[in-house]
Amino acid sequence: MTLEKFTSQLNATTFWKEFTFSETRFFPRPKQQVELADGMVKIGSLAMVFQLKERAEETSDPEAERQWFRRKVLRKATDQIKDTVRYLAEHEEIRLTNAQGHEIAVKGVDLLDIKKIVVFLPGRLLPADCWETKFHVSATVGFIHIVAAHDYLGILDKLRVPDDVRLYFEYRESVLPQLREARVVVEEPDIMVAFLSEMDLPEPGSIEKLRAFVQDLGGFDLSYILRDLQLHIVNPERSTDYYRIMEEFARVPRSIWREFKRRLVVSLEASKAGTPRRPFRFAFPQTDCTFMVASMDPDWPVTGEDGIRMRTNAVELFTRAAKYDLKTRIGVGLLISKDGAHSLLDWCLIDEPWSANAKLEDLLSTPLFGPARERVVDSYHFRGDNAEPGT
Repeated sequence: MTLEKFTSQLNATTFWKEFTFSETRFFPRPKQQVELADGMVKIGSLAMVFQLKERAEETSDPEAERQWFRRKVLRKATDQIKDTVRYLAEHEEIRLTNAQGHEIAVKGVDLLDIKKIVVFLPGRLLPADCWETKFHVSATVGFIHIVAAHDYLGILDKLRVPDDVRLYFEYRESVLPQLREARVVVEEPDIMVAFLSEMDLPEPGSIEKLRAFVQDLGGFDLSYILRDLQLHIVNPERSTDYYRIMEEFARVPRSIWREFKRRLVVSLEASKAGTPRRPFRFAFPQTDCTFMVASMDPDWPVTGEDGIRMRTNAVELFTRAAKYDLKTRIGVGLLISKDGAHSLLDWCLIDEPWSANAKLEDLLSTPLFGPARERVVDSYHFRGDNAEPGT
């Protein structure tokens, strides 16, 4: 498998097909086709643009491998990154087809955060000084990440959540220049340990702690649900809802996924048992979004025209009420209902400014939701922590 295909599949798994682009050729002028990048991830105002360099014919000469790295990675790839940024600035929109097969208009003016990443797969005799090169600073486009292919795989394998990957590259960009100035050499696992542990700076030789990292997929992973989200939304003809719901999950860290999944599991169990339970809701202030999870009242119809209407009205009402209660602009809601041996999932997204609403005030005067309280939750856990996941 080529590096390009490997990276494309890896990105589509982590960032979902809806936000991943591997075919990026476009026509800036008639009869002139160019490639925007080797790959791109676009989530709202965030873009991650990739250039990929793979050693096709490695040699037994370390100096030849060094020259390949300097020529292909440090010069050509970074120049291509500059071209990508220039194309985005020069064109009002560039229409690309994502990995889901949908054509999307990419507008450079909407991209407030562009992560620039070069992923390379070298020959086996690449000298140590090349492996130690982890970034390049361009006078025109700024910081460019230089990442070995196996390290990029490790980053996505450890983090799993799109926003955590964004935060990792922000951390990487902030610490690597400091380490270079201090003449401290670290490996990618050292950076990962420091990021997961919220250390000011990475320290060499930290890989042993990485082995204690707890990858509690069962506690937070929502990707298997979100990949099928298109089939379970209210007003499915409005594809913007489908993308926007996924975007809200892509904009929050692992801790929020974990909190959502806890409520999902409890609501799913209540639905299967036919036990009435109050809806859950919580907000993430950084993205101005409230998340709501509810199980359908077992006495309400769920199938047929009446059931569809009841589910549609219920998920929208509960989502509006939760959003109103916690005073956010955005509300994402999930309603779980039981249909025989199967569970039905209905999603809803509401994006509108908060404003006073007497009807919702009356609804919230009833015990619809439990009491709300502020809480700080951790995203990452290591074996030996005082509060590992599940405890």
